[in-house]
Amino acid sequence: MAIVRDDDVRSGDPRIEGSRITVFDVKRRVVDNDEDPHVVAGEYDISLENLYAALSYYYGHREELQEREQAFLESRRDGERRTRELLDGIEGGEPVERAE
Repeated sequence: MAIVRDDDVRSGDPRIEGSRITVFDVKRRVVDNDEDPHVVAGEYDISLENLYAALSYYYGHREELQEREQAFLESRRDGERRTRELLDGIEGGEPVERAE
């Protein structure tokens, strides 16, 4: 199996071919959360070979993927901030602009 990208699947994030499991999914669980690779592979129904291929891809493209992940987190935080502002406006009885 290979790591592939398709803009129409999982926002174009690199993923394990034939699945919707992204390199980020594997990295977050195994690297960030220190979960057992055997358990993660079993829960995702992928082989250990594919799990380690995803991790290898992550480390081989670490800088690019960290930048992509950071941009995603910043966008998410911005969206959460705007949502809080909208909800605060609703709760406070103030007029609220529609979200874009």
